[in-house]
Amino acid sequence: MEKFLEFVADVMEEDSVSMDMPYKEGKWDSLMMLTLVMEVEAEYGVSIPMESLGNVKTLADMYEFVK
Repeated sequence: MEKFLEFVADVMEEDSVSMDMPYKEGKWDSLMMLTLVMEVEAEYGVSIPMESLGNVKTLADMYEFVK
């Protein structure tokens, strides 16, 4: 989980992020969501269905796709 948070912080160019960080806070807007999905898919070898993104409210929700 720590590696995931470091990875996301790098992608978002933030000093740090937390699992309870809500979508639409800080730099995490709709464009960053798409960037994050592409980066997470490439880094972790997973496929995140676009129709599932409506259920992503926090980074913990995004983490569910990679654990």
